[in-house]
Amino acid sequence: MIIGSSVSAENDTNWVTLQAANDRRGRTSGARRTGPDELIWKMALPESVRSSPVLSDGVVYVTCRDGHIYALDSRSGKESWKFRAGAAIDSTPSISGHLVLFGCDDGAVYAVDRTAGRLQWKTEAGGEIWTSPVIHDDTVYYGSTDGAFRAADRSTGKIRWSRQLEGRICSTAYAAGRLVYFGCSDGRIYALESSSGKDAWSHQAGDAVIASPAIGDDLLLAGSEDGFFYALDAGSGKVRWKFETHLGIYSSAAVTAGKVFFGGKDGHLYALALADGREIWKSQPLRTLTAPPVAGDSMVCIQTFYGATQAYDANTGKELWRANLGGSLQSTPIVTAEAIYLATYPGVLYALR
Repeated sequence: MIIGSSVSAENDTNWVTLQAANDRRGRTSGARRTGPDELIWKMALPESVRSSPVLSDGVVYVTCRDGHIYALDSRSGKESWKFRAGAAIDSTPSISGHLVLFGCDDGAVYAVDRTAGRLQWKTEAGGEIWTSPVIHDDTVYYGSTDGAFRAADRSTGKIRWSRQLEGRICSTAYAAGRLVYFGCSDGRIYALESSSGKDAWSHQAGDAVIASPAIGDDLLLAGSEDGFFYALDAGSGKVRWKFETHLGIYSSAAVTAGKVFFGGKDGHLYALALADGREIWKSQPLRTLTAPPVAGDSMVCIQTFYGATQAYDANTGKELWRANLGGSLQSTPIVTAEAIYLATYPGVLYALR
């Protein structure tokens, strides 16, 4: 069901994977200092959404627990096509060239032509794939709940290598240069050689690492369920600094302008200095925060588990605006200069301005 009007597509910003881009920094140029006050359109999907929408060339792509990925016109919300996979989908899609790729609870990664919605290839795995596929140098990297981390050819889906670990992998990887980084439920942050899957280094945290890592100023940045946020040397894995919160950290980080932002299960949105981990500010408690924030040079926003999207001044932590939509919000919003696109857990997709 679609309700609303339309929005011009001319200023749409491509938002091609989890946290906007493959650098996993959660950055946006659409730093909105005022909140949305108009519904452009909304669409109610058949089941819940546990992923984040992505945007490219005027099309919003969103996966759903009903087993479909939907391609919607960003101006009107009208469905362009939908593709049915073999089971429920929790994976945020990734755009690469003419393909949109996503993991599925049937243990497969699907590559679908994003213009026509036709299957190009499908790669099997052993467990559910909740991570977002990461594409770097014509290779697709992804982890699954059976503990396998795999690299596949982007054009064909053929497996190039596979690495078996003891825990579940729910952390979307970061791939850059010769290394690919991700967390695991065994409590380790791994850096593997991207060409072979061999260990470059690993760091043992105190509990599971579900958050997706980011890199800023040669630091590998990720939180853990042990309550610490870690900044590791991206080349060696050596701890540069760590910051303790009061509960676990599920939220991935956003990095911009010398700051790193993340939400904690203790309900605070934190802003730390990238250089040394010093606390710059933290929000008033918002109950549990598990979604990744989105940040611009002057604004950071986060979706809360209890139905609000909140924005703060990135430098001071002063609340700028709040949008209450009802229903839990656990995904990352798409924030552009012209519109905000976000999905709720019950399966409603909104376009706001």
